[in-house]
Amino acid sequence: MKGIKIFIAAGVVLAIAFAFTKAHAQSEVTQTFTLKRGWNAVFLEVQPDPRDPATVFAGLDHLDSVWTWLSRESTAEFIQNPSEGLYGQPGWHAYFKVEETDFRSRLTNLYAVLGNQAYLFKVKNTAPAEFTCQITGIPSMRKTRWLADSFNMVGFHLRPDSEPTFGAFFAPSAAHAGQAIYRLNNTSGEWEFLQNQATATMRSGEACWVYCQGGSTYQGPLRVDLPMSDGLYYGSSLTRQTITLTNLSSVTRTVNFALSGEVVLYYREWDVTNGYYTWKPLNQMPATVLQPESSRNVWLEVRREQMGVGLSEGLLEVTDDKGIRIRAPVSAERIQ
Repeated sequence: MKGIKIFIAAGVVLAIAFAFTKAHAQSEVTQTFTLKRGWNAVFLEVQPDPRDPATVFAGLDHLDSVWTWLSRESTAEFIQNPSEGLYGQPGWHAYFKVEETDFRSRLTNLYAVLGNQAYLFKVKNTAPAEFTCQITGIPSMRKTRWLADSFNMVGFHLRPDSEPTFGAFFAPSAAHAGQAIYRLNNTSGEWEFLQNQATATMRSGEACWVYCQGGSTYQGPLRVDLPMSDGLYYGSSLTRQTITLTNLSSVTRTVNFALSGEVVLYYREWDVTNGYYTWKPLNQMPATVLQPESSRNVWLEVRREQMGVGLSEGLLEVTDDKGIRIRAPVSAERIQ
């Protein structure tokens, strides 16, 4: 079926605005990708700073170009073989890593690298057969915005080496369960239809084309809702915040919290023996068992008296035993 093209209704390309505040090293993570010659489908979980492509990709000498589909209400053109040509197709934006004398430098229309975004990396044929690259930034909490009745090029927040199958991941979502999925074949450079979602394992850092039937806000079988959309920020006066965990799946999930960095957080626990709440260090929190289709609130309190004066930052990691990993930046300030 080489050369097949699937076209979805045309519309107007939207400009995406994204506000980003510079983070310190305590909130940053480094994402590592294994790239091969030709086309690579990458899901970037972190938000680099600065975010201009020339800076983000400065050290990737083997990179030829970077492509992403940014339209949310316009043409979603899925081309089975990217080498057939993406430039000029509605919704596609590109950065060409070439000298200014190369005419393609004037064709660049990708001006910002966004976290929680899927990309196609085109690697030069002169590159090693396989090599690794790293991109550093703070974890992006930007939600996936699904275009209804369309293919979407997306990626997901997963635990490396413990990823779920596509079938298990999408089972709770009526808009995605059983819908078509295409995965890039790095050898042929073409998108291939995923035959068996029940046995095919997802890959951390990988982007795929996933069909969304109707509208959807689905982010995954484990939903983590924060009071703020881009992280857990206490500022200089806020003391407590609540995180809501929701198990959307039909199986029990065991969830763990891990905190690193300078911020000191305590969690609230009910003392069954004495009949009142107590507060304990977050890193001593036992695993939370979430029954199918259930939710639980987790109260987190900052302890500024155990932190240094000034701004402290950290990283909160929420994982479950089914292969989900969600990371969020954390910060709090102590005035005196």
